Amino acid sequence: MKKITLSVAVLLGSLAAKAQTEYIDLTTKGIFNRSEMVVYNDEINYEDLEYLYIGKFNDNYHWVEYTNDKKMNFNVVITMNDKQGDTRELCTKKDDEEAKCRVVDAFATQYKLKVEGNTYQIFISKPNVN
Repeated sequence: MKKITLSVAVLLGSLAAKAQTEYIDLTTKGIFNRSEMVVYNDEINYEDLEYLYIGKFNDNYHWVEYTNDKKMNFNVVITMNDKQGDTRELCTKKDDEEAKCRVVDAFATQYKLKVEGNTYQIFISKPNVN
């Protein structure tokens, strides 16, 4: 499985040999007014921790893409820890299908996604983006 993460023009790649659970943690730092994302998995001996952020004047989305020549089948747990009342847009796209987007609660919430197919993308907005 190959995981590619892009945020604020940063491109990082990594390779894992077995199915696992991936984690994406999101929060907003008020003092810097930026959206922060941390991506990692449950493999203890695998150095995959990635820290990325979207700055104050940048309206881009956090983006993670998982790819594999064979069909993937694992879970991604997304944890959002923003202020009460905050929302984020959460979009997913499997292979060549159209992206599915929804506005979700971003205050102390957790979402579990099932990653399937050859390519699976996750897009997450900054808080309260319309």
